[in-house]
Amino acid sequence: MIRILHMVDTLGVGGLENCMANVIERLDHNRFEHVVCTFRALGPVADRLTKSGVQVLSLKGRGRKLPFQVDSVARLIREVHPHVVHSRNWGAVEAVVAGRWFASCALVHSEHGLNLADTQSEPARRRWFRRVAFELADRVFSVSYQLRDLHSERTGFPARRINVIHNGVDTQRFAPNREARIRLRQEFGIAESEFCIGAVGRLDPIKDYGTLLKALDPISASGRPYRVLMLGAGPELEKLKQLAESRPKLHGHVQFLGASDRVPEILNAFDVYVLPSLSEGINNSLLEAMATGLPAVASMAGGNPEIVVHGESGMLFPAADVSALSDCLNRLSQDLDLRIRLGNNAVERIRSEFSVDAMIQKYEELYSSVSRSAA
Repeated sequence: MIRILHMVDTLGVGGLENCMANVIERLDHNRFEHVVCTFRALGPVADRLTKSGVQVLSLKGRGRKLPFQVDSVARLIREVHPHVVHSRNWGAVEAVVAGRWFASCALVHSEHGLNLADTQSEPARRRWFRRVAFELADRVFSVSYQLRDLHSERTGFPARRINVIHNGVDTQRFAPNREARIRLRQEFGIAESEFCIGAVGRLDPIKDYGTLLKALDPISASGRPYRVLMLGAGPELEKLKQLAESRPKLHGHVQFLGASDRVPEILNAFDVYVLPSLSEGINNSLLEAMATGLPAVASMAGGNPEIVVHGESGMLFPAADVSALSDCLNRLSQDLDLRIRLGNNAVERIRSEFSVDAMIQKYEELYSSVSRSAA
């Protein structure tokens, strides 16, 4: 049995946390045992993991309140006795140092995305520390080639030594469902002739949902009936509500549904899915929407172009370009055949390139190989 200690900054509702939970739940329970530890407070994903029988811990309140908690992590590693420590993103990077200097175990570090403040540049000390962590780890990987190349360029760490494991989606849980479409559109009062634009994700500045709201003017001006459903919670919620209220043409068209555990069925109510983010790793919600048969309109940020093939399985536009996003939405609102073609191709692309089974196989191979090398 291979025991893995997963280190993350938080256990909120983000893509990183959900991806980790998906991996933990699907790895062979006869071969892998998991302990998850967060540096800060627990969140909804903690409850999900606990229900799956996973031990969940938090370093909040342990040890000294320092920017780096290497000593606290080292004590935790000695308590848990893992075969593998897997740290994710900058928020957990000190686990690599603690594992290398104070314990005997294999070390994996992965990069899943950036905060808005880190999209343009990072302080030199952070780039240096990240490079040190990369050198100390037994394996380093990212969830997209774009993210791999970015960290290689910033740190000087060779790109060839950073593997890529794309996120995968459960195509049984996320799939086209005509009955769900009819039921959900009736529930939300959306006529079949009404063009429904959907967005799912944390309402955070880096997702740039304001660009989506500003891009709706041409559809409003056309007089065609449309609806926008936004699923998610976060610090931008009130700001986005105020933006929608300040634009009279949007009144009655935009609904903020909050966080929901009904995403698989609600996705079926959409006609198109929009992801206007300023930076991304591999966005799980984008994968899920495409697996549901939705044409995706995504910014050319991060790993989005690795998922969406422009004109084949969706449309891409330059990040923060309101006019370009407007053009994409206006075209899709008028062309049902285009929506159907892009949606069908999206399903096939996800099933062939981004299945959860392929992702799990790569994680199993990773954990098995590093644990053997550390034995």
